[in-house]
Amino acid sequence: MRARRQPSPLLLTAAALAFCFAGATEAGAQPESGDKEQVRTLLTADFLLGTGTLEAPTPTEAFAPPDDGAGQRFEGTLELLPADGESHVRGRLKAIEDRFGYLQDPTLRIDELPRFRFDLVQDGRHLIPTRRGPQPAAHPYWEFILEPGMTWRDAADGDWSRAALPFTLEERNANCTHNGLLTFLYRPDGSVSRAAWQIGSETCMYLQIDLWGVAAARYTPHEVAGASAAVDAFRHEQAARLPVRPLAALATDFPGTDPKDFDWFPPEEVSAVGFAIDGVDYRGPCRTRHGPYPFCDVLDLPSYSLAKSIFAGLSWMILEQETPSVGNEPVEQWVPECRQARWQGVTLRHLLDMSSGNYESLEADVDEFASYETPFMGGDTHAAKISTACTLFPRKSAPGTLFAYHTSDTYIAGTLMNAWLRQQAVVDGAPTRDIYTDVLVAKLLRPLGLSPVMYSTRRTYDAVSQPFTGYGLTVHADDIARLGLFLTEGTGVVDGRQVLDPKELAAALQREPSDPGVTAGKPDLRYNNGFWAYRTDLDGACTQPLWIPFMSGYGGISVALLPNRSVFYVFSDRGRFSWLRAAIAANRIRPLCE
Repeated sequence: MRARRQPSPLLLTAAALAFCFAGATEAGAQPESGDKEQVRTLLTADFLLGTGTLEAPTPTEAFAPPDDGAGQRFEGTLELLPADGESHVRGRLKAIEDRFGYLQDPTLRIDELPRFRFDLVQDGRHLIPTRRGPQPAAHPYWEFILEPGMTWRDAADGDWSRAALPFTLEERNANCTHNGLLTFLYRPDGSVSRAAWQIGSETCMYLQIDLWGVAAARYTPHEVAGASAAVDAFRHEQAARLPVRPLAALATDFPGTDPKDFDWFPPEEVSAVGFAIDGVDYRGPCRTRHGPYPFCDVLDLPSYSLAKSIFAGLSWMILEQETPSVGNEPVEQWVPECRQARWQGVTLRHLLDMSSGNYESLEADVDEFASYETPFMGGDTHAAKISTACTLFPRKSAPGTLFAYHTSDTYIAGTLMNAWLRQQAVVDGAPTRDIYTDVLVAKLLRPLGLSPVMYSTRRTYDAVSQPFTGYGLTVHADDIARLGLFLTEGTGVVDGRQVLDPKELAAALQREPSDPGVTAGKPDLRYNNGFWAYRTDLDGACTQPLWIPFMSGYGGISVALLPNRSVFYVFSDRGRFSWLRAAIAANRIRPLCE
């Protein structure tokens, strides 16, 4: 994507945070999903086996499996085929929001899908892709994420079985996610109908669209390599998930609690919202413009700058636990492009605290927005990103003294950690080459049993394949709820093993008085080890103010790590960052005050 148009992939910076904790509006009514008769009229077997077109997106109930029953055996390769004369599957498009005019650029081909060719294996009702997470593609704008779906039999389909798959289109070299659904009929012999598909929701502040169509399909039955591993991994993923109850159940499980205190954003803005406590994820509905999303457990959500906490901060805590003082490694020693006077004395710890001393302006957003006009954000290669990141801002203060928010600094931090790691040869007896795969995933995300969609991250499109570090993860709601609960425990211990440096974790959670981090533009905000913190007395409920740590991401993503060992999360995309109302309500359930 072109840097001159690229919007912020970060959370929000200090000035915007100044008002993000104020009041909020009440949630509106959930979109209607349509009745059963209307749905089946649109996506009957006759339609899928015929030649008709879809004039509009379909109510999502058409893609929803029944409560039980499985379809006939499916194992093999599924492809979507372009129409005659087309190079890619093309759909119909309706613009909802196009803040940067991307839809006016035909070279981006936003109304076309990237190539769809996936191996799938069945396990009972479930239809599981063997490749999870974002899949690189030659398309100029989109890349696929395919998630597990379901198969079933419908009496009206005759001897055909029906399948539905949730998928996501994620922007190439960026982090917006556009969530979709796909359905088709099939027989075990390889017969397959056309596939109806649509995009009807997203977590993306600047581009919101409906995109839908019908495409010819090809099903090639064969024994899929890695089928057993894919099934085992999915079973493990399911078993590890938290129990889910609707947010409305808070009123009965914790009498006196008003569920509206956890779900007050306008529903058209929200992809996922929930409150996790005592090992239960109280979750709001996954809404689309055309009804409830029927595969809420695997709804793909972007991290944006949650990655600064989850990736940069936690990866460093793992290294620090294994090799104390890694945080003191100098930038200029490990990042050749930064061997300049402006980087003298700057360490990894300074980068993680956003206190490098290099900046043009301390006014919120000024430097950060300026960086989007450069090859740092728009560049595909590590060379473009790192050479720009190292020269963006001049030295103006001593390292470690003043806060200046730069996604580019977190990218340098990831580059430093990768370079340091590759000089170590082995860690814990195993060769290590990549800070994300070999450290964060291997030592924390997999042991916690988080979903495979988290096992990959956005990277540069070259041989270096450098992780973005400061943005670019994809998560499920359950991942955030479980990771958040793990962090609020504050020990950093997984399966009896100390994984995160306990002192640095405590500092990030504002539990280490000797290391509060740096003031982040306002007296009531701090930033430490990649985590934010906000000072509040919970509307007078606390006799002394307390600091609540939180993670935040561009557009309206907030994850509050509450001191009573609960987590509030919301993924929205209209620029709201309010979570204080939920913290006040959580305090009524179990006190937060010291």
